[in-house]
Amino acid sequence: MEYALFYAEGDEPIAYVPAADDIGDWVDDLESRGASEYGERLRPDQDATTVRVRDGQLLVTDGPFTESKESIGGFDIIDVADLDEAIEIASRHPAAAFGRVEVRPFMQWPGAEPEARVVPAGFRERVASGRRYLMFVVAERQGRRAVIGDDGGEPTPTEDPMDDDPQAWVDEMDGRGTRLFGDVLRGPEDATFVSRRAGEVLVSDGPFAEAKEWIAGFDVLEVQGLAEAIEVASKHPMARGGTLELRPLWPFDVHDDHVARHEREAAERGIRVEPAAAEVLDEVGAGR
Repeated sequence: MEYALFYAEGDEPIAYVPAADDIGDWVDDLESRGASEYGERLRPDQDATTVRVRDGQLLVTDGPFTESKESIGGFDIIDVADLDEAIEIASRHPAAAFGRVEVRPFMQWPGAEPEARVVPAGFRERVASGRRYLMFVVAERQGRRAVIGDDGGEPTPTEDPMDDDPQAWVDEMDGRGTRLFGDVLRGPEDATFVSRRAGEVLVSDGPFAEAKEWIAGFDVLEVQGLAEAIEVASKHPMARGGTLELRPLWPFDVHDDHVARHEREAAERGIRVEPAAAEVLDEVGAGR
């Protein structure tokens, strides 16, 4: 069974200690089990870009979809026997010691091929030909219907009910080669928190934050830059009634000297290295 693991600081984060980071050992163990499909670190909050479409107008904002301090810093997709094994794996991730890990099962689709997986076979060996982003599809509960995102007001219904079906978007982006893979997650009621404190594994149910927003799914995109990523996100049907968050991937060598890496990256923390949304909107408009 496939699960997404999301890593965040949690409500009461403990200071990250680079010298204690054993992520290389964790990855080696995961791969030796044959449980690892794919995972990456994400650029920090300040490099997030949110995308919405309201009344035909493209609205783009620098920063994440929520003010919650529990921003996601990375993810893994794993294939394991059951939730117990997913929890055991999550509990040994370094993030569980200073933050917490959210374990989310993927939606099980009727009629899906038994051997089908979220990440295409051989994907990890594929050389990137552009800039890669994780695009979160963000949802909230309103009444009995799950809608996407929150702009402080009522969601905008689409004119054509067929526009609510993202398959046309998937087909277009797969054809363009900009969507590498992605899928829908089961709801926040099926989320599991995992953390580790003083040698004790702590497990609880529920999504990361108490906010009404929650991640309903995600896609990995490969584009030439932020302008194209925004254009791709703006075409997603959920953009018209909600929020898409674009987060650049931030690859690193899991077997690196993490003390030296942390020092090298210090200058990039707290500043935005992505272009400002306002700077790329004209370019986006030209491509729409």
